[in-house]
Amino acid sequence: METMHEIIPFAKEMLAQKPSRRMLKVYMVGTVVAFLGMVLGLVETVCQSFASEEPLDAELAQLMAREQRALETEERRKQEEVATVSAAEQITIPRKLQQATGAHRSAGAANRLHAS
Repeated sequence: METMHEIIPFAKEMLAQKPSRRMLKVYMVGTVVAFLGMVLGLVETVCQSFASEEPLDAELAQLMAREQRALETEERRKQEEVATVSAAEQITIPRKLQQATGAHRSAGAANRLHAS
């Protein structure tokens, strides 16, 4: 609505300057193209709210796929860390048991007897 108030004085000023017909046609074509662009944008905005949940852009689809892959790799990395930690715990538990039972001391003593 505000642009219409700006366009009318502009058109009156142009007509007062006596522009050539060619220049007037260029301005009219530009005005029509701008108006059609505005109407198409409005129609797209209204129709988009009724569209399905599918992505509209190929770029948006790629972005969503990239984020999904990043989440999957992060989950795999966490699972690998858990597996590594559990494997490390399995290795350290027998060492703790050896230390508690003193089994490593007797094995060391047996080695010394054979070495001498």
